[in-house]
Parts: sequence; C-alpha cells; structure tokens
Amino acid sequence: MNHEEQSSATAYRQVKRRIRNCFGTAAKVYDTQAELRKEVANRLVASLKPWQAIIPPGPVIELGCGTGFLTEGLLELYPERTIQATDISEEMVARCRQKLSDAKNLDASVLDAEQLPADEQEYALVVSSFVAQWFEDPSLTMSRWFEAVKPGGLLLAAFPGGESFPEWKKHCRELGIPFTGNSLPDVEEMVIKMSVGPSQVDYYEDTATQTFESAYDFFAHLKEIGASTPKEGRALSPRELKMLVNHWDDSAGGAVTVSNHLVFLAVKKDY
Repeated sequence: MNHEEQSSATAYRQVKRRIRNCFGTAAKVYDTQAELRKEVANRLVASLKPWQAIIPPGPVIELGCGTGFLTEGLLELYPERTIQATDISEEMVARCRQKLSDAKNLDASVLDAEQLPADEQEYALVVSSFVAQWFEDPSLTMSRWFEAVKPGGLLLAAFPGGESFPEWKKHCRELGIPFTGNSLPDVEEMVIKMSVGPSQVDYYEDTATQTFESAYDFFAHLKEIGASTPKEGRALSPRELKMLVNHWDDSAGGAVTVSNHLVFLAVKKDY
C-alpha cells in the first residue's frame, strides 16, 4: 500500500469512527425519531413474507440492525431460526437487545458489515435496511455478502438511492453553493454487480416524502438520528448553511418537503 492509499484508508477509518459514534449517540431517541427507517423496515418485512417458507435451512443475518425495527419482524417471521442482528454501534446493539429481550432466538452482536466474519459460513438470508449507503463501496460490499449466501438463499436490502433530496440539491444550485449530502448507492451499478454469477435480481424503486416545519428542522433531524456524518468533501460554513436554510424556507413558503429515493433489492442465489 503506497502513501496515498494509506492516507485514504486512515481517513476512511476516521469517518467510520464518526459514523459509529453518531449512531451510538442517536440510539436513545432512534425509536421515536427515525420514522422513515421504521416504515422502510416494515415494508421489507412485508416483502419477505412470500419467501418465508422458501429459503433454505441456515442462519439469518441482519446488517445494521439499529434498535431493531427490522429485527423484530425477522424474529416473528422465523421463530425457529436464530436471528443474528448486527450493527457497528455498541449502543444500537444494546438497545436492540434490551428492546427485544423476550425473544429466545435473538443473537445481537457488534459487527462492522464491511468486514465479513472469518468463519466463512453460508447464510440462508442476508438482510439490511438503510445501511448500504454508509459503506465505502456499497456495490462491492453487498456483492461480497451475496457471495456468502447459500444456494437457494436470498439477499434483501433497502437503501436510499442517488435521486434522493432533489429539493436540497435544487436550492444549492440556485445559491451556487456545494451540495454536501453524501453520495448514495448507484442502483444500476448495484444490479450489475449482483447479476454476475448464478443469481436472480429484482428491484423496485419508490419515493417517500417527509415534511418538516423548516429546512433547519430537516438538518437537525438528520443529526438527531445519527445520519449527518459527511463521508467525503467539506461541510457548509455557518454562513452558507444559514443562506441555504433561509432560501429553502422562503421558497417553500411554509412546511419544507424532502423527497427520498428508496430502492428495494432482492437477489436470489440459484442452485
């Protein structure tokens, strides 16, 4: 590894540490504030029901369990299987474990999903919700997890796509200031990488809107749920942020609407 690669790796480790810390801080309010994440988790559980009796025997692992929105549904769908609920944040795992303490089939543990377990076991089901966007290379990491799916098994994921936040981007262009939201997974790239090898790929895109009293409340919401860590680039200066908030609020003339591009991806491994 040359000096440039070492510097890049060090910088990313620092970013990942900030991501972990921010979600750890958010754990205590996540259940009540992360409504969109809960809605998406419920939709994933509903989409799993047709597959409930089809996936082969074997372990089920959830990447980025948070406080357990999706975990709770997995426990109910698969009461006879151990559900391995994992997250990079110790606080999130502790909250998930506490909230679902009555479940006999829950195995909650800390795991960096960008580092696959060394035991090389095969999974009947790998599932994640609102996690892939935090990976350094979402397509690469998800394709590695698909490699760990056993024949007949399934990888199911939901994540925000690159067409999210058009309102935010529009107001940045009008002001001539940079859009500082994180880059989000590219759907086509993800599908192409997942289509290599014996697989059946299906995906669905949707838009979910959120409403806030002001643009400031939107940015405060991202921070409150731990989702405001910049992965690359610079943050806006206080002056630029004030300009953006004021311009967005004035343009809205009332409540601010934010559009989220949602991607639901299902990849089945052929026998």
